Amino acid sequence: MWIEKYRPKRLDEIVGQEVVVKRIQGFINSKTIPNLLLWGPKGTGKTSLVYALAKAFYGEFYEENLMHIETADFIEQGKKWLKENKTFKFFYDEQKSAIDVFKEMIREYAALSPINARFKLLFFSNADLLSRDAQQALRRVMERSNQTCRFIFSTTKPAGVIPAIRSRCLNFHFRSLEKSGALGLLIRSIAKEEGLKLTEGGLKTLRDYARGDAGVAITILEAAATVTKTIDKGGIEEAVQHAFFQRKKAEELVDLVFEGRYKDMRAQLEFLIGEERRGGKEILVGIHEALRRKMKSAMGEDESKLFARLFVYESEADLKLCNSLNSMIHLEEMLMNMSTVVEFGFL
Repeated sequence: MWIEKYRPKRLDEIVGQEVVVKRIQGFINSKTIPNLLLWGPKGTGKTSLVYALAKAFYGEFYEENLMHIETADFIEQGKKWLKENKTFKFFYDEQKSAIDVFKEMIREYAALSPINARFKLLFFSNADLLSRDAQQALRRVMERSNQTCRFIFSTTKPAGVIPAIRSRCLNFHFRSLEKSGALGLLIRSIAKEEGLKLTEGGLKTLRDYARGDAGVAITILEAAATVTKTIDKGGIEEAVQHAFFQRKKAEELVDLVFEGRYKDMRAQLEFLIGEERRGGKEILVGIHEALRRKMKSAMGEDESKLFARLFVYESEADLKLCNSLNSMIHLEEMLMNMSTVVEFGFL
């Protein structure tokens, strides 16, 4: 996959975040790293920076001294994720709740001495998805394990990380690659490397869909390149319709809402979460964009009131997902409420 092929391996390969990279390089030169909170839009290089940092700091031992916890996976799957993950199976206990196992795992790992290093790194991506209870537990572990472990958190929503953690971390803001102009340069360089002819219309359309997310942009470009070596506006739009979730699948869900097809809605959700392993937040973002597109064609006052109510249900689901271990429950509730409003007009 191109997204891994072109993922930055070194700090100097990370584009659009020169200020952050310079500061991180200074820490590496001084052979120390504070706890970090990396925040900014999705697809701006936060995860790539952590891995590049670990490679620069630990060299060949970076895998032994870096543990990456994708918080979304834990939140979506709970004990199933803990049980199936080889790294955590030693801590797994069927009699304990997922959050209790998670807390014990973090305490034990943070207390272990690192390999050929002064301290190791514990990296939480999408840290805002952790419940306040879990974050409070992390805060206490951070205080006790400063000699053996450093914590790195990444998020698109820094307000979702409790103040007690934010205050114990050096905060770095990652700028949108679209606003800095780095996304266009990155996509052009990849297109050139792959022998593609990327038209101005194709690049503009690609940037419109990617919204500054380098991973999304690269995925769409790769999908378009499977059909033709000349990538224009039409090629990008076709790739998005056939290979990109946020447009196609989300619009299908919204259509099912307006058609009142309850069983099909639930089946679609089960497939996305269970089979495709889509995160609840990812699905919600797609639904939000699909609703906004549909709203543009609604001109009357009644339609405006209808969409206002739908967006209220969406915001309620967003809040519930922040502290939930089962996104299926809240997304299904939201879709059912939406469908009921569309069918019966309960405002």
